[in-house]
Amino acid sequence: MEQMNVDEAAKVVIDYSAAPLPKSAGILQPLIYRKDENYCCVLGPEPSTGIFGTGSTPQEAIVDWDVALTARLATAGDDDEVIQYVRDVYKAGNTEVW
Repeated sequence: MEQMNVDEAAKVVIDYSAAPLPKSAGILQPLIYRKDENYCCVLGPEPSTGIFGTGSTPQEAIVDWDVALTARLATAGDDDEVIQYVRDVYKAGNTEVW
């Protein structure tokens, strides 16, 4: 799976082990970046095809992303490359995916 990349100046460094972030963020470590007045969180090649969340803080963006991840897991087909990556990461870590 290709991961979106943004300018280094826009990237936000996150301690994924910090509470109270969702466990999924710590395992998958999506990209967090600032765009205008919002923070964005994405796993995948771009917001439209990846798993995407936004918020007024990095934590809000991660929580929104986690909601999008859960919804996408429930509806994804076998051809969903991003969800296949998620499942592979969880399988490699011996962690259940919802």
